[in-house]
Amino acid sequence: MWAVDTVRCSMRSFRRTPDCTVSSPTCRRVAEAASLREAAIAGRCEIVAIDFFHSVPDGADGYVMKAIIHDWEDADALKILKNCRRAIRPDGRLLLIEVVLKAPNQPDPARSFDLDMLVLPKGRQRTEAEFRALLGEAGFALMRVIPTAGAASIIESHPD
Repeated sequence: MWAVDTVRCSMRSFRRTPDCTVSSPTCRRVAEAASLREAAIAGRCEIVAIDFFHSVPDGADGYVMKAIIHDWEDADALKILKNCRRAIRPDGRLLLIEVVLKAPNQPDPARSFDLDMLVLPKGRQRTEAEFRALLGEAGFALMRVIPTAGAASIIESHPD
C-alpha cells in the first residue's frame, strides 16, 4: 500500500497498477479527495483525513508527497518527515515531488519559485543538498533525484 497526499497524482498512477492499493491521507485537499470516490480506482482507495504534523498512516510500502515540503520552513518540514519515518516500513520508499533548486550562483529559472515562497509565510524551495540534509535529519537517506519534464523532480529516499 502507498500513502499518497496528492489525489490527482495518485489517480493517474494507480489506474495503471491494478494490484496496488492506496490510502490518501489528506488534510488540505478534501475537495479533490471527493473526486477520488468516483474514480475507477475507488474500490482500492481509502481517504483518511490527517494532520501530518502529528502522524501519518502506519505501515505503507511508500509515501508520496507532492508540493508539501516546500510549504514549510525546516522545523515544520522535519515534523512531517519524521512522522513519515516513524510510519514507513523498513523497506519502504518516500517520494517527494518538489522543485529542486540548482546550487547557489548557477542560473536557475526555478529561483523565481523560491522568491514566491519567500513572500509567502513559512515556505521555501531547496537544493538537492538541502533536501539531503533535511531527509538525513529525519532518518531518511536520499537515493536519487529524478528530473521530470516539468519544473518538479522526484526525490526518492528510504529509511536510514
